[in-house]
Amino acid sequence: MKLTFLLALGLVGVFAAPARAAQAAPGYVNENPADPAPLKLNGVEGRVRGLGGDAIPRASVSLFTEDRHELVATMMSDRDGKFRFTKVEKGLYRVVARVEGLCAANIPILVESSILAHHKLEITMQPKDVDKCSYGMAK
Repeated sequence: MKLTFLLALGLVGVFAAPARAAQAAPGYVNENPADPAPLKLNGVEGRVRGLGGDAIPRASVSLFTEDRHELVATMMSDRDGKFRFTKVEKGLYRVVARVEGLCAANIPILVESSILAHHKLEITMQPKDVDKCSYGMAK
């Protein structure tokens, strides 16, 4: 009877749409015990791997602004664990990588055009409840 009433009012889609939208957008998460200094990169690309070095495909990799933690872009790593964000302007950002059952990686980065900046971000995913969480290194 309630469903019939909601259908008559045309409100079923109104209630269903926000739930789907909330699940689709990745949220900002930071499980770092202390934030490391930003890694200096000349672009935002790299690879997601496990502790043994194996590539992790289909990892959710998101780019957030540093100041407000607003989502800039998100993507899934490819079958080789690789990801790449194009047309990222210079500035401070956070890269957040997620894999089901593993601790999320939250890596502060500084995108700059410098010969001293590194080219790629290597993200190592680790299980939850270990001494340190997943992390990233500039290569």
